[in-house]
Amino acid sequence: MVITVSIPQTHILHTASLTLTSPQTASHTTIATVGQPLSATLRISHTRRWATSASLVSAANIASPSDPIDFYYTIDANPDVWLVAGQRRVQFTATEDEVKEWDIVLIPLRAGNALMPNVEIRAKVKPKEGEEGKQAVEGEVLNCETDYWSYGDAVVVVPDVGTSTVGVGGLEMGQKGVVWLESSGLV
Repeated sequence: MVITVSIPQTHILHTASLTLTSPQTASHTTIATVGQPLSATLRISHTRRWATSASLVSAANIASPSDPIDFYYTIDANPDVWLVAGQRRVQFTATEDEVKEWDIVLIPLRAGNALMPNVEIRAKVKPKEGEEGKQAVEGEVLNCETDYWSYGDAVVVVPDVGTSTVGVGGLEMGQKGVVWLESSGLV
């Protein structure tokens, strides 16, 4: 039995990674404090070696395979876990084997194990002549894939415990001899 299946052609592959630039690590685990900004670097490399030149030229509506193509990346972060300082969606232009980097600031919002935000990259294809405002029904569609290396990376976020108050006293009902101790951490 032979089953024929069409496999979509990949024209462009982006390899992306979101890495913290100055993490506090303990045995390869990144530790952060709630509300404290973390500097990170988004690194995207671009390759077009996955399709033929003619296919790429047709799908991307460019004059030659070495022409730059416009893309945009989107940082998809759970708003309950991360605050992304800066733009979450940025348009950029890339050529073959080009590597781009952006500085990102991430602020963890709650304690726990926080997965790094996801990054998606999509192509911004120029419409073909005479097709402005219409979707092209004929021809190839530019297929752009993302290999995200930071998928599944996590940060351990601990609460900011600058001060604490502890009550010390008897456990019996009615005893009023409770002493409150207050402590401030070193900053």
